[in-house]
Amino acid sequence: MADLFHFDIPTWGNYGDKALFPVVRDAFRAFDGEAAFTSAAALRREVDGGLVDRINARADAVVLGGGGLFLQDTNPNRLSGWQWKISAETLAGIEVPLIVYAVGDNRFPGQPEFDDLLRTHVEQVREQSVFFGLRNSGSIASMSALLGPSAVPIDFQPCPTTLGGLLYEPLQGSRPDPREKLIAIQMLVHGRQQAAGYDAEVIHRAVVDSARALVADGWRVLSVPFHPDDAEVSRRLRAEVPEVEEIRLWGADIGFFSGFTLFSSVPYVLGGRGHAQMIPFGVGSIPLSLDLHAKLGYFAHDIGHPEFVVPVGPEGMVAGGPEERAAEAGRLGADVARGTGACGADTSDGSVGRRARVLADRIVAAVMDAYSYGVDLQEDLAATRERFCEVTRDNHRAIGEALGESGRPRRAVRTRSADHVRAEEFHLAAVAESEEAGVAQTRALARVRREAGADRATLERVTSERDTAQAALETAQSAVDEATAATRELAHERDGLRARAERAENDLRSLAGRTAQAEARSAMAKAAKGLRRRVRRLGRTR
Repeated sequence: MADLFHFDIPTWGNYGDKALFPVVRDAFRAFDGEAAFTSAAALRREVDGGLVDRINARADAVVLGGGGLFLQDTNPNRLSGWQWKISAETLAGIEVPLIVYAVGDNRFPGQPEFDDLLRTHVEQVREQSVFFGLRNSGSIASMSALLGPSAVPIDFQPCPTTLGGLLYEPLQGSRPDPREKLIAIQMLVHGRQQAAGYDAEVIHRAVVDSARALVADGWRVLSVPFHPDDAEVSRRLRAEVPEVEEIRLWGADIGFFSGFTLFSSVPYVLGGRGHAQMIPFGVGSIPLSLDLHAKLGYFAHDIGHPEFVVPVGPEGMVAGGPEERAAEAGRLGADVARGTGACGADTSDGSVGRRARVLADRIVAAVMDAYSYGVDLQEDLAATRERFCEVTRDNHRAIGEALGESGRPRRAVRTRSADHVRAEEFHLAAVAESEEAGVAQTRALARVRREAGADRATLERVTSERDTAQAALETAQSAVDEATAATRELAHERDGLRARAERAENDLRSLAGRTAQAEARSAMAKAAKGLRRRVRRLGRTR
């Protein structure tokens, strides 16, 4: 019996993650004969040398996973480039083998290719592993293309949540009735999907419209938010379709087993999250999805029913026959590229309403189609679950042999009891409460830092504006001073010119006076001279 250490994500905020990690441990216990987990640590916290020393001293192997850990913008770091926050140097210090278990490529639509840091780090993880199992065929294809050759193969390891009905004693023999008109809805168009062009308003309205249509057809509709982010859509569903009932699955008061119990009595589920497919599938539900993420299509393909995924791109919002849909989808696809189409920024109510109605019709048609074949589908999916169980059994046998348990016989699945579930839920509640308190503090600190940063930026902007205004004022004052000096100079020049003009005028008057006197004397002299000439002439005539 191996002593195992588990890197997981303790949380109460995301029901899928809350349910996943205890089920991973229970899969090892069920298939490996009470494998012992000595301890666990949050994989999103940085792994230090002290933890590595404790692992090397107490564990025979390290289990990493499951979940969509290959993602670069959740828990972003430059130690690994993906969610497991451990440097290459610290990773090399782990002396016991790694077991990479049911993880996956979790890139959202429109996100870039993985970078070299992630590639080289995951290659190192693979080289230190005795088992490298990915949860769907799409992840196997993408990671095989990314990673270099290795002696360690990439194997298919279904998410153990798909085996819930086979792992837990309270779920044995429990299966929802596919003849019952009962459906649960989990829905959210995430900000990442909106960034890739998905029209949240159209899709959310379509979900509301489809719920209304199903209620009108006699269906009972449940809203099952997995995450606080799902709450807005759930509120809208209940507000616009009052018959919808909400059963919340996120929160510190919700045990990890709650969803398994719920879905074991719900024959149909419509979801937008990976575990809103896998957990219901694991207990006999028929899982339908909207095509919001590649992993949803991967899973539908792996269970043999790609038709369970309803397209939400342009092709999913066009009415008519195949040729009409193809032509219109092409037009809308071009509009999307311009940001004005089915998944773009066209917010006209008529366009939104029309596309939402078409998508709602497709959702209802998918539900009704599944309902019409419900009994046969459920039997087919049960056979797929058994196949997943056999794959998992073979993988655990290979893991055991790699850890030195050679020649061990195939064991029957050791189902987990209700008492075990209660004990695990108590443990999880304590750990998750502590972890979430730390997460809440971290988020609060991050919020304070963001607000402080925003205040600092505002202060810097105001200071810059003040300095600019002060400089402008000083420039204006300088201009005023220069203008005042120029005015004084001009006034002084004006006064000088005025004085000169007055002197010139006086000189002119003086000159004019002198000229008049000279002219008068000249005239008198001329007159006297003329008189003398006349006198002389008169004297001669006598």
